[in-house]
Amino acid sequence: MNKRGMYLIFLAVLLLGCFFQYLRMDGFLHLGALRNFAAVERAKQQPWAEADAIARDRYLIFYDPEDVASMFARHNVERLLAQQKKDYESHPLREAVEIPQETRGVIFATGRVGVAASLSAALSYAAAGGTVLFTQRLEAADDTAPFTAETREALGLASISGAADTLGVRFPTDFLVGVQGKTFDNGIYETQANAVTLAPDAVVDMESAAGVPLLWHHAYGAGEVIAYNGAERDDKTNRGVLAAMLAHCGEDAVYPVVGVKLFFIDDFPAPTPEGDFSKIYEETGLSTAEFYRENWWPWMQENARRFNLKYTGLIIETYNDQVKGPFRPLGGRAARDNVIVYGRELLKMGGELGLHGYNHQSLAPAGYGQGELEYVPWASQADMTEAMQELARYVSELYPGYAFRTYVPPSNILSPEGYAAVREAFPDVRIFASLYDGLSPESYYQDYERRADGTYAIPRVSAGYAPDGPTQWAVYSLVNELGVFSHFVHPDEMFYEESRDKTWAQLQQGMEAFLGDMSAACPWLTPVTASESLPYFDDYFALDYRVKRTPAYLELHAWNHAGEVRFLLRSSRVLDHAEGCTAEPVAESVYLVRLAGEAARLYWRTEEDA
Repeated sequence: MNKRGMYLIFLAVLLLGCFFQYLRMDGFLHLGALRNFAAVERAKQQPWAEADAIARDRYLIFYDPEDVASMFARHNVERLLAQQKKDYESHPLREAVEIPQETRGVIFATGRVGVAASLSAALSYAAAGGTVLFTQRLEAADDTAPFTAETREALGLASISGAADTLGVRFPTDFLVGVQGKTFDNGIYETQANAVTLAPDAVVDMESAAGVPLLWHHAYGAGEVIAYNGAERDDKTNRGVLAAMLAHCGEDAVYPVVGVKLFFIDDFPAPTPEGDFSKIYEETGLSTAEFYRENWWPWMQENARRFNLKYTGLIIETYNDQVKGPFRPLGGRAARDNVIVYGRELLKMGGELGLHGYNHQSLAPAGYGQGELEYVPWASQADMTEAMQELARYVSELYPGYAFRTYVPPSNILSPEGYAAVREAFPDVRIFASLYDGLSPESYYQDYERRADGTYAIPRVSAGYAPDGPTQWAVYSLVNELGVFSHFVHPDEMFYEESRDKTWAQLQQGMEAFLGDMSAACPWLTPVTASESLPYFDDYFALDYRVKRTPAYLELHAWNHAGEVRFLLRSSRVLDHAEGCTAEPVAESVYLVRLAGEAARLYWRTEEDA
């Protein structure tokens, strides 16, 4: 080969090397703007002109104004009904109230039903075809008004005696969507329940690990009575049980759901720890950086394909403990390139990049419990803002034109000052995603909500590679309340003290079992990134609707939504076909209805059709 040919080959190899290095790093990021999902300002369906012609589903609530637990139970019922856009009236239990037969459900948010002035009227309403719910453990020894024979008969009670603590919960029926046959134990679901013996025709839907009935339904005349045999719980994870009880009020019960599943990866992309971690090296023979690149990340990518997930990764710039400026990038080119490469791969698979922090020091002054986590408190909001402005400079350089819309606070701790600092440095942020529930007093807990400042609270419900029983129960509870799955992990979770007794292989098995079970039980949830979920949540919060029920069909009218809205429909009847919507079975006697327009009809199969 002549010299000219050798030079050409050398030049070609050199150019290819530069091309792939340019592609691998951040060169092509500057050739075109990268943008995630657009803002949610969208044209919505106009209100239905004839909405007033159809009444909302209406419920009556009876409560005990002298009992704190009953007042709390009343609040929970009212909150859930308002969330579902349903009407209700609340009355003290000693008030006698006329109960129209078209009432969708009568709810006793008290265990002192023996003194309820409207109990007899409620049971007559049930016998004529209505549904009565008892949401509190019944007080069997009420000397002022003991149970009558009619009450026992309606409840399907053969005997009832004093209460005792119970643990664990299992579901023999499909009363809650996705949980039939499941058991959640390991000390989960502690409550006080009466010792009861039920009539042969009462159906137990929920029981303790020891077999104590915690919830059952009983046919009474042409209607039904549903009783919860437990104390009012102050955690959010019991809302799913209440949502299921409401979903069994009457035939053809309908309520809106969001219908999405989210998966967050905290501290990713971020600088990769250098060196070896003994536990991982002994099991895999890989350094930490090699483990992330050759093992962890390919496995996470396969999980996304296998279980139909879309990841939202939360960027960390550095792991220093600096809380006073000037703030500058640390770690050199290698750390920066690492964030670019992993971030590009995440975006390529349909994921989203969000924000976690300049460093992992929670944006909070002293007094937020950071000391227990060995975090350094911030002296001022100005310092927090300056650090977030450095993060803004850093990510805009790495991902020019990309609109970052999601923020997750480090260790789920965020002060009002920290919230303001994020808003100032990142005006495009619309989502704050912390924790839904828990026991840590310093954590930032949220409900799902759309706020007046234009931001959304979209908390995470579950966490970890091998979620325990309480965590899994929280997942299914929220699915029944809102139709939402929201989980998060950390890349370095196997290094934590909590994981000391588990190998990486065991953590992988735990995650795969959890995701496999969830995917099989709830395949109807749509995988989205955090910002992609905004239109679904926005429509859910803004939605209004009416339901018209006839012997032949169910008619659904919806407005104030710009995209597709979802409803869960529970009916013992068999769906024949739908017009103006789609309807797919998601559990026994439960359909997911998807409606993009203003109205739909769902026709029931008749004997002639059969």
